[in-house]
Amino acid sequence: MINKNDILKARILMVDDESTNIFVLEAMLKQARYTSVTSTTDSREAASLYQTLRPDLVLLDLRMPHMDGFEVIEQIKQIEADSYAPILVLTAEADPAIRLKALQIGARDFLSKPLDLSEVLCRIRNILEVRLLNKNLEIQKDSIEQRVFERTADLKQANQQLKREIAERKWSEEELQKVNQQLLHAEKLSALGQLSASIAHEFNNPLMGIRNTLEQVLQGTKLENSLVELVELSINESNRVMNLARQLKDFYRPSSGTPCLLNLHDAIDDMLMLKKNDFHKENIQLAKEYADCLPDVNVVEDQFKQVILNLLQNANEACPKGGTLSVRTRALDSTVEVEIEDTGQGVPQENMKKLFDPFFTTKGEVKGTGLGLSVSYGIIKRHGGDIRVRSTEGKGSQFIVTLPINTNGQELT
Repeated sequence: MINKNDILKARILMVDDESTNIFVLEAMLKQARYTSVTSTTDSREAASLYQTLRPDLVLLDLRMPHMDGFEVIEQIKQIEADSYAPILVLTAEADPAIRLKALQIGARDFLSKPLDLSEVLCRIRNILEVRLLNKNLEIQKDSIEQRVFERTADLKQANQQLKREIAERKWSEEELQKVNQQLLHAEKLSALGQLSASIAHEFNNPLMGIRNTLEQVLQGTKLENSLVELVELSINESNRVMNLARQLKDFYRPSSGTPCLLNLHDAIDDMLMLKKNDFHKENIQLAKEYADCLPDVNVVEDQFKQVILNLLQNANEACPKGGTLSVRTRALDSTVEVEIEDTGQGVPQENMKKLFDPFFTTKGEVKGTGLGLSVSYGIIKRHGGDIRVRSTEGKGSQFIVTLPINTNGQELT
């Protein structure tokens, strides 16, 4: 059990650009007898305060000038890479996608503004109880590991054979831990896929009803030409959003790991559709140069799409001031090539050899995990292909994916 006094002494950090919100929350916490509360209205100070105070709870607003709440969460995750970092998001956002994003990148819970102060206190207490339990478990874990180490050292001195057995046991435990971590990661991805499919389904049904109604209006009502154009435009936009929902559902469907003959142009177009709004916002012009009669290729569909999406995202982030993104395909004797070229910032020569290394990124701590290109490289290699890159700093980059036309059809996981 967690002692009530331990909860009241927990360190709390509040980050909100509205001083009125800070004042109300501080008064509420003081009345509830919390004794260690720090606040800031400048989100740029959040990471340094977190580094110094190591709070047990962060109350975080999402929409702030200078640096939004998503960036603050990413910075905190870098500081607490292997620990429980409890973040309670306080937001007026009604869009479920915004809330989902906050939970996905590391927030533990969220509350909607305007706030119910009694509910705020309840959520704070619940999260702090989990936080303090987690800290106690870490302390116990460290103590147990220390005792095991000391006893193991004694046994090593007594018997060399036992030393080998303990080493083998330790290796087995580490392997088991890796498997458990992989299973946990797979469960999280599966849950995310189910949630995405559910959201896509909920969007699809009302959109289908809207589209059918508009089609009935168009077919059964005499309208002026200008109104006919508006109704037809609405029908087309409904179809586009329904198609986007279908692509989201397909993209998050768990991988079968089984290759199938895939039309690469269709797969690339699906990923371009997902990035269409991002390109428009960043003023990135798209140019497609597809080869005529490109043969289908035997690949795992969602894995190939993941590679294309990673490369498109990489090109997107390389063009913060806009530019041109070109997608080309070519059919050679025994291979096909997909080329994605941007007119962005390019890659410094000294970084070229490290581009496909795990965790290497030039995007800084907030944006980049350094895994996108590494994962893409591994997927293409498992398909018997290759990824090459050419880049000139200040002018842009080319990523060329090569895949064999004929493969042996083995499962790729």
